[in-house]
Amino acid sequence: MIRSDIDARSVFFAVLLAFFSLLVAAIIKPFLSYLLAVVLLAFLLSPLQRRLEPRLGEQLSAFALVAGTIGATALSVAVMVMAVPTDPSRVTQTIENELARGRFQRQLESALGVELPLQSFLANAPRRVAQLLVGDISNIVSATTDVFIGVLLLVFSLYYLLKDGDRLVTWIKRMLPLKVEITEELADEAYVTTWAVLKGHVLVAVVQGIVAGVGLFVVGISNVLFWTAVMMFLALLPIVGVAAVLGPAALYLFLDGRLFATAFLVAYGLTAVALVDDYLRAYVVDRESSLHSAVILVGVFGGVYAFGVMGLFYGPIVIGLFKRLVQLFNENYVETAETRTRAE
Repeated sequence: MIRSDIDARSVFFAVLLAFFSLLVAAIIKPFLSYLLAVVLLAFLLSPLQRRLEPRLGEQLSAFALVAGTIGATALSVAVMVMAVPTDPSRVTQTIENELARGRFQRQLESALGVELPLQSFLANAPRRVAQLLVGDISNIVSATTDVFIGVLLLVFSLYYLLKDGDRLVTWIKRMLPLKVEITEELADEAYVTTWAVLKGHVLVAVVQGIVAGVGLFVVGISNVLFWTAVMMFLALLPIVGVAAVLGPAALYLFLDGRLFATAFLVAYGLTAVALVDDYLRAYVVDRESSLHSAVILVGVFGGVYAFGVMGLFYGPIVIGLFKRLVQLFNENYVETAETRTRAE
């Protein structure tokens, strides 16, 4: 009778825990991207927090780091806005002139073998964009509100994670129903893999943006510094990448009649720029996280589908932890069971 009561209580407690887990997941889901971002920010800033705590205290040091992060972000946005070209560029004039003469349209129609209503489409484009914006004004307001709330949540969560993050990690380790040795190995694996992925993505994005910017400079594209900064950001995004800038730049050169520069930029993008993404990213991440390049690629693309932009970082981290979990399970449980079976 006592045994059945214990089993019934265990089942009830498990059901209750699952029910509240679903409720917590529903609460977190709308702001999952912001919470994932704040965890990475806290991870990056935690070494500075530990250095500042003995001098400033945990509260003041956390506040200083949050304020510094906000200031650095605002300054970066301001610099980017100031760097945006404001004068009518030669690119726009060239494209408009080519479209007015109809040469580009004739080339496309000749290549595709069909007639394209390009002029009428471009003439109606401003009206269609205006209709789209007016029709989706409620969605824009809603998205703006969500972003505002998400940013507030990010700022306050970052402060508390910096201040109490070590205690939170200790509590999580204590709550895991695993051996202390296994818990510590998982924590070490998470630490190493996270640093490897962060350094891999950020470092490769910077290097690839600079390499692509050199190509734009060589062919004479204006505002190279601005476009280099844009490509550094785009390099973090799979599929899109720096091609979102190099492609239109090559098209502009082609319309401007600079065929040699067009061929050079296309070849440069397919060789030097592509090699940075294919090999440097895999080398940096694989070197420290012991993950195969193909696994990293799957983690990046699958992570984006699962977590949005933050999946760029969390995809490989999750796969790396899964790999280590399988290894630890095999070492600590499967082998133990086999040993017992042989002993019997």
